[in-house]
Amino acid sequence: MKKSLSILICLFYISSYFNQSQIDNGGFENWENAGTSVDEPTEWSSIKTSDDPTLAGFAPVVWGQSSDAHSGNYSLEMTNVSVFGVVANGIVTNGRVHADFDPSLGYVFTDPNDSRWHQSFSDKPDSLVGWYKYSPNGGDKAKAEAILHSGNAQIPENGTFSNWIAQARADFNASTSSWTRFSVPFTYFNNSTPEYILLVLTSGDSTVAVNGSQLLLDDLELIYSSTSVNEVDLNIDSRFWENVLYVDFSNTVDPVVLQVFDLSGKNVYSNNITDFTRKEYHFDFPKGLYLVNFLSKSASKTMKIIMQ
Repeated sequence: MKKSLSILICLFYISSYFNQSQIDNGGFENWENAGTSVDEPTEWSSIKTSDDPTLAGFAPVVWGQSSDAHSGNYSLEMTNVSVFGVVANGIVTNGRVHADFDPSLGYVFTDPNDSRWHQSFSDKPDSLVGWYKYSPNGGDKAKAEAILHSGNAQIPENGTFSNWIAQARADFNASTSSWTRFSVPFTYFNNSTPEYILLVLTSGDSTVAVNGSQLLLDDLELIYSSTSVNEVDLNIDSRFWENVLYVDFSNTVDPVVLQVFDLSGKNVYSNNITDFTRKEYHFDFPKGLYLVNFLSKSASKTMKIIMQ
């Protein structure tokens, strides 16, 4: 009887693992002709298939298929390219690129009405992992960012943050010529069920990208645990007043990671808490809305703060 029960439990966990959603073509093994001079990875799109056909015609090719792979046959290669004095950021998304002659007005978005420009998704992963190589120029910074959301959403958020459910973002700024693993947790902002997952991958730092920076990515994957840390609220008292965060950790038993994010998803503050006392955090961030995330191995809590 015990043996049969153990087998059933194992089958349950195996079934749960294979039923968990993953990123479509996260290993970049499959490529297709999307009407551009260079193939795009299947289920991904570039500036050449943006929502502005005229601008797409002028846009340089900033991505490619590389045989330098972490596993399998191919990886994704992105390179920043200068055109008429403006650096085009290497960018690929599983949504769609909105391109503009002014790079500060560009973004990626989910189009719920067109299956070519969205990936339906209803699970709640714990983290985003993958493998990368990076060769930055002039202090440049690349990224891999994912959000879970409902309805319409963009990265940067541009007024769609109310539809965001969770976010994970990895920033790459150090040069590495060997395949290096990255892992970043999802920060959950609410308990809603996602409808879509939107990812954006770039080889440069947005509007200040530097010509020639190159990023290789491979084997993107979502990691799940048997119990989501976000299903349990962290038992701490916290409040924010006059740019000071007051937190009582006295009811906490596990180490806590305290992180603060601005609305672009940038991690502007991080601290590991191992002594469980009352604490005050005096922040001096620029004015605006920020998200504070407390995360332990078994629970989490997220709150919004407004810097005055």
